[in-house]
Amino acid sequence: MNIKKRLTISSKILSSENKHILRESEVKSFNSSLSYRYKQCAKRQAMKIWKSWRRNKKKGQIPEFDGALILDHRFIKVEKAKNSSFDYWVRIAILKKGYPILIPIKSYDYANNYFDNWKLVNGGRLSREDDNWFLLLTFEKETPPKKKEGKIIGIDIGIKKLMATSEKEFYGKDIERLMDKIQKKQQGSKAFKRAIKERDYYVNKTAKALSLNNLKAIVMENIKNIKRNTKKERRLRKEFRSKFQKWTYPLLFSRINQLCEINGVHFFTIDPAWTSQTCNKCGFVHELNRCGEIFLCRNCGYTQDADYNASKNILKTYLAQQSMVAGNIKANNGIFVH
Repeated sequence: MNIKKRLTISSKILSSENKHILRESEVKSFNSSLSYRYKQCAKRQAMKIWKSWRRNKKKGQIPEFDGALILDHRFIKVEKAKNSSFDYWVRIAILKKGYPILIPIKSYDYANNYFDNWKLVNGGRLSREDDNWFLLLTFEKETPPKKKEGKIIGIDIGIKKLMATSEKEFYGKDIERLMDKIQKKQQGSKAFKRAIKERDYYVNKTAKALSLNNLKAIVMENIKNIKRNTKKERRLRKEFRSKFQKWTYPLLFSRINQLCEINGVHFFTIDPAWTSQTCNKCGFVHELNRCGEIFLCRNCGYTQDADYNASKNILKTYLAQQSMVAGNIKANNGIFVH
């Protein structure tokens, strides 16, 4: 199925006040055998890519089509199979009307959870990697109300273990091995891409291992901009920043956020400043308090796993902020007015 055709945006000079506006009439396609519906779909995808690029302050080069087709329900439908050894059929419309491609699917336990308990949104993202085609499907589900009771925990991320909680639970002790494996591969090579996929699978699996049944809220550090290496980020250990370059922190961050949404758990973030250097017992802050995976306070002598100490500080920082907010609300209710 060769539906990859050349499309381009007719780049008109827009006035400064309308520089982010792009109308469909300004997007033109070369003559091709694509159907009208496919051309319309391709135009809308090109417009989204262009608008996203225009909004980005660090634009860089003009974006290029990456080979992934985002097709709506008019092009892709998934239907349950009847009287067949397969579980589902994927119906993909092609250029010749009335002659779709039918692809049989054999499901598995993980996917069955979504097919059985979620609503499938017809349509999908069709992409090609090497000689293989992949179809990314979307499922949706109404999120439950947020919990009003339960524990609040802090989570610290690390390079020796993926997560440490303020309940002294540790998850993902193989993450360092996977990050080292990525660093040894040539960037862009097939081995590099395989290592990235292995890491992503491991991050997803580890996030799912976190029990949310008795939790009301999770608090994490917001360090999504760590790669920028600003003065604030340099407070974090050099070893951590170096290995972090090859680790998709947003993957873990978004995965836990999604799991919290699904389970009605609140998800909060705090500034990461000093959480790894602060003593959870006496509050003393010093850059030498932490030595690798061991935290040893130079003031009171408190010693503990460094990631666990940091997770306690994350939770303590959040609770202190909430106490301050509650105090302000109380003041505005008439007890104290400044």
